[in-house]
Order: sequence, then C-alpha cells, then structure tokens
Amino acid sequence: MDNQPRTEGRNTSQAPYPALVYLSGRQRGTTQLLLGDRLSVLATADRQVSVVAGATGAADATSLLATLERRGASFELLAQPGVEIWVNGEQVDGLVLASGDVIEIGKSGAVFRFRLYPPDRGPYKTLAEAFSDCLDCARYGSNGPLDRARVLLAGLPYELTTQTTPLIRATMAMVVLLLVISTATLFTRSFNLERRLVSETARVEELVQLLDAGEQRAFGLEDFEAARAEVERLIGGSLARLEALEARAGATERVISTAAESVVFLQGAYGFVDPQSGKPLRLALGPGGEPVRIPGGGAMITVSGDGPEVEILYTGSGFVVSNEGHVLTNLHVAAPWRFDDEAQRILARGFRPVMRRFVGYLPGVEEPFEVELVEPSDRADVALLRCQLPTTRVRPLSLVDSSPRAGEEVIVLGYPAGIRALMARAEASFVQELIDGGAVSFWDVAEGLSAAGYIAPLATQGIVGQITSGAVVYDAETTHGGSGGPVLDLQGRVVAINAAMVPEFGGSNIGVPASEGLRLLESARNDNGGNYNGSRLRGHNDSR
Repeated sequence: MDNQPRTEGRNTSQAPYPALVYLSGRQRGTTQLLLGDRLSVLATADRQVSVVAGATGAADATSLLATLERRGASFELLAQPGVEIWVNGEQVDGLVLASGDVIEIGKSGAVFRFRLYPPDRGPYKTLAEAFSDCLDCARYGSNGPLDRARVLLAGLPYELTTQTTPLIRATMAMVVLLLVISTATLFTRSFNLERRLVSETARVEELVQLLDAGEQRAFGLEDFEAARAEVERLIGGSLARLEALEARAGATERVISTAAESVVFLQGAYGFVDPQSGKPLRLALGPGGEPVRIPGGGAMITVSGDGPEVEILYTGSGFVVSNEGHVLTNLHVAAPWRFDDEAQRILARGFRPVMRRFVGYLPGVEEPFEVELVEPSDRADVALLRCQLPTTRVRPLSLVDSSPRAGEEVIVLGYPAGIRALMARAEASFVQELIDGGAVSFWDVAEGLSAAGYIAPLATQGIVGQITSGAVVYDAETTHGGSGGPVLDLQGRVVAINAAMVPEFGGSNIGVPASEGLRLLESARNDNGGNYNGSRLRGHNDSR
C-alpha cells in the first residue's frame, strides 16, 4: 500500500492531522494520513493489512477486519464480528482512538500507532516520536535481538530524514555539515604538520650528511658548535611537537581504558508497603489469574490476596570514588520513586517505598555486590552510595571542584539503555545460550552477562557548551540508563555526574558539577569521625 501524500505547510482547517504509523508488516515505518470520514481495514491476499477509503474492499482484499469512522478530530475503531482487536494491550470491540494508541489486529497480528499531529506543526514527527516509532518497529516487526538491532539501525536514519519536521531536518543537515568541516579542518592541520615534520627531518639529515662526509674540517670550532646546536634544536623541536601530537591523540583512549574499570552498572527494584500492616502492595488478580483492570486500562492494586507484589525494575550507572567503596550516582537512581509521577500518586495514598534489591556490577568482576544509599543530596540530583568492593584493583576516580571551560572536550562513561544495550553488544551465540538455558529474567540476564565478561561501560565524547552554577551542558550522547555515570576531562578527572538529557536535542545533555559530589564525600568523611580516606577529594593523584 502506498503512503498518502503529505500536506506541506499549515493546516487551513486548523484541525489535527490524523494518521496511522505502521509498526509491522511490509509497510513498517511508513505513515498514512487518514483522508475521508470512513475507512476500511482489510486483510489482503498476500497476508498484509491495508487501510483504504470507503466501506468496500480493494481488489486484492480477502476480508474486512475493522472500520474507522470519523468522530470529530479523531476516529472510532469498530471491529468486525469474530475479529480480535487490541488497543494498548486490551481487547476492544469499538473505541474512539486517542493520539498514541497502539492497535493490534488479532493477537500477534499487524500493529499500528494512531496519531493526531497538531495543525500548527503539520503531519511531521518530533524527535521523541521518531525514536519511539523506531523502537516499536524493532519491537513488533522483528525477531530476536540481532534482528531488532538491524531494524532499529536501518529505520532511524529514515525516520530522522523523512518523517521529522523540516526544522529538525535542516538542523541535522547543519550538524552534519559542521562535522564534515571540522573533520576536514583537522585533516588539513594534521597534513600540514606532517609536511613540516618531513621538511625539518630532511634538513637534519642534510646536516648529518655534511658532518659524516668530513666537511666539519672546513669549520672552525665555533662553526662546529653552532652546527651541532642547530641539529639538536631541529631534532628536539620536531620530537617535542610529535610527542605532543601523539599524547593528545592517545589521551582519550587512556582515559577510557583507565576509568572504565571503576564505572558501576546498577540494578534496582523497589515496591511499596502499607506502613500500618506492613503488607506489600500487590496486583489484584481475577478468577482466571489475570490482573484486574480498572477504567483507563491500569491494573488494580491491593494489600490483600496472593497476587504478585508490585515491583519496579530499573538500571543506572555510578562510579567508585573512594577505597572504602563509596560510589557516586544520581539521586533519581538511588531513590527513583522521588522522581516518578505514578510512584508519587501511590505514596500520596499513604504507602511507603521500599528498595527490594539494589546491586552493582564492575567490569571484570563476575559476582554482583549489594549497594546501599549513604547520603542523598538536598540540593542537587546526586547521591552517595556504599558497597563492599569485590576486588582491591578498582581504582577510585578523582573529582575536581572547579568547572570545565566551554569548548573543552569531555568523555561520558556509563550504561545507557541498560541491559538491552549490553545484550545488543554480546555475541549472538551467547544470547541464544541464555535463552535456551531459561536465564531470561531481569536479574539472571545481568548475572549471565557479567559471568561472560560483557559488563563494560559505553564511552561517548563531546564538547562542553555551557556552564552554570548548577549544571554542565555538553553534547556527548547519552540516554536512559546512563544517568549517574562520570563526565571526565582529558586528564581522567571527573568534572560532572551525568544526570539528564533533552530527547529533542542531543546537544543539551546535562551533568551535575563534580563539586556537589565532593560535598557529599566531605560530609561522609565528617560523619565517620575523620576516618574517611580523603586523599582523592580534591583531584590529587594517588599512587596506590
């Protein structure tokens, strides 16, 4: 089925643009504007699903599955008798669609997303919508981790270059152009430096040849000393410039290889208990053992019965900052219920949060270790944890209490996208072995990845764009799961704690200044009566 043509410019009727985004099938990743007041959802002869205007089928249609009838700015989805239609995971016979609803025709059948694009923006996606559709295409329209990764990598450039607003596309083109210009400039400077080095080396060789040929006999003592000084100057200057260039080129690699061993992969799970009875909050189950749904699609919760306990699983990043096992991370990683709207609604009903499990992993260390919150910050998104370090070879990272300058290069280390990213980087045979062995739970997969040596942080590099009293802004890429990782300068010192990202603009990722982490470390040292080892608190080098 071909896409309906887009309408450029503003919507003269000032009404939203209704559309279906195909998340599976041959048309996966494409968008169809819904034109007309009544449309038919048809099963075609080649086992695809087609949406056409009118109530009658197309020439290759074999059956009518559902109809879409306009209701104001939206459409009402009406299933045909005997056809199972699922919206957001719930079976429906008829429903007026809301923007963002996910429609599945038959269980495990064709999948769409219904969208209402604002009239002032036109039928184009934001960056968040484009990324969401790419992820769901990989989820619904592929099989296995490798196939999902392939679909995601192939679909993302298409979404960004064809489905987003003209402003976003123009911005991306400008960024690519700047990258090309920067690369060309760097190449030109490197080429010129190499030419100068070759020229100076040739001059040195010429002087050496003169000396070897015995021409020094024509010189006086002063001439000979001057020639020797010239040779030493040329050789020394060339070597110094070459060594400086090599040192800068290798700085990033040295920082990553040294600091990566101290970056912690954090796994957490929390729930809620009734403070009066001490009973945990559970999902209410119906007669068939299925969760009871409340109006709106949510699950009913209760403190009675034997349903599964409510448990929220998440991942994050942190890094070791002392030989006593102190780890810095974000407060929203150490106490995530403080920043979750749904959790806050549960807490408002009188329930108390409880951390059911909080563990960490380090590269090269097979076993997980327990982690506990020591001290949360009262003014920034940073928290101090403590763990029993499983090995003495972990070298704490040093922090500086001064901010970097705009334009400086920084390196961000962490575990963005959590377990999914670690699985995507693992060998396909290992993933299949995990699945065949039944180790597919949240905890089992992490333990399997660690045992096989796949726990290692990702590194991205960028430039500091802005400094404020409470934030360091940089363009090194990150995403959910990378929160709490270190932001390092080219000397390997922590200048910030990675805290937040702006999904619509990758150039505005935000870190908490390292001085906030130093403040918590100082507080921990004072609470321990001065026993805390503070040799690294001010960025001092420690030879241990």
